[in-house]
Amino acid sequence: MDHQEPRLGKEVHTLRNAYGPELVLVDEDGGGETVYRIVHEVEVDGEHYAVLQEAGNHEEDAYLFRVGHERVEPVEDDAEWEKVAEAIDELLYFDEQ
Repeated sequence: MDHQEPRLGKEVHTLRNAYGPELVLVDEDGGGETVYRIVHEVEVDGEHYAVLQEAGNHEEDAYLFRVGHERVEPVEDDAEWEKVAEAIDELLYFDEQ
């Protein structure tokens, strides 16, 4: 990637600054709570996204969530997921080339 081109997203730390390294999400249907570790946060096209991993989970599984006004919800649209994943990859590996 040419260093002159604008990046797809920018790194943010909104959740981490507000809650620290972990976030507790409550399942609205069953009321259960899950503790997630905040892996990355990014803003893409004015929307805030977070990559979260279940705390204590030593697997590589991570989940992409859209962060809105008092809501954190999983990204289910494939095109949106791909766009955000590409922006995160760009941020993580931009300087390695």
